[in-house]
Amino acid sequence: MTMDIPPQLAPLASERALADGTRIFLYDSGEAHKPALLLIHGLGDEADTWRGLIPALAARYRVIAPDLPGFGRSAHTRRAHTLGYFARAMGGLLDALGVARATVAGSSLGAGVAQRLALWQPGRVERLVLIGGALPVGGGKTAVKTLLYLVPGVGELMYVRNRRSQDVAAAGLRPYYASFDALPNDDQSFLRQRVWARVWSAPQRRAFLSTVRWLAIDRSLRADSFRTRLTKLAVPTLLLWGEHDRIQSLERGSEMAALLPNARLEIIPGAGHLPQQEQPEAVARAMLAED
Repeated sequence: MTMDIPPQLAPLASERALADGTRIFLYDSGEAHKPALLLIHGLGDEADTWRGLIPALAARYRVIAPDLPGFGRSAHTRRAHTLGYFARAMGGLLDALGVARATVAGSSLGAGVAQRLALWQPGRVERLVLIGGALPVGGGKTAVKTLLYLVPGVGELMYVRNRRSQDVAAAGLRPYYASFDALPNDDQSFLRQRVWARVWSAPQRRAFLSTVRWLAIDRSLRADSFRTRLTKLAVPTLLLWGEHDRIQSLERGSEMAALLPNARLEIIPGAGHLPQQEQPEAVARAMLAED
């Protein structure tokens, strides 16, 4: 199944090859004279998650929104899909685009990748915007469904069970929204088509499960290290959390804001885990107000 490009974003679509030859699909609003803004999507998502924000943000920024390697239309590699791998890929993408410094925003997993990039190359990151996510720093319970994904064979079976019907696949989207049914009909249709294409993609299944399993390792082995390093990360950080986020609790956002030396938390009313989709105007206003 092909991944169609939203018509309003088609003029911004392109590909870039990283130094290691990995090809990355991205939206790039161009205008190199503007400050750069890198948008990093979450687990099992694509750059299209930002479709409601890009026009507003592009008035001030050169907006760069890639599909992470292994997801969407980017190259599907068989590498370990770790936070470090994604951060290096995003640094390599900025190199390929000639961008020395950028504001970096991430959603869910993408927020952790953004922080990982800032820890690796702090001089490259002007500002961070973390939307419903952050690096694992310990605490909290792991959902049973996530634990099942960690089991070889069981995780693969759970993933392909979503192929039973488009309704079954789309039902998996509901926990990520305050109200999936409240989205415009065009958005609901778009998201149903996206998830249906995703569950039939064997390469994306491999990338998803690799990411989930390596995240579990990070939570177990690196949480204390991440916590210590983040207490010293002075990059200005805005945390945006959906009021009704059922995937990452608001408590986690508050804890991360308290941990960071230069951070502020803002709640997005009427949104779940993906406020950039449910409340794009509010998210864009919050991001632009921080400038």
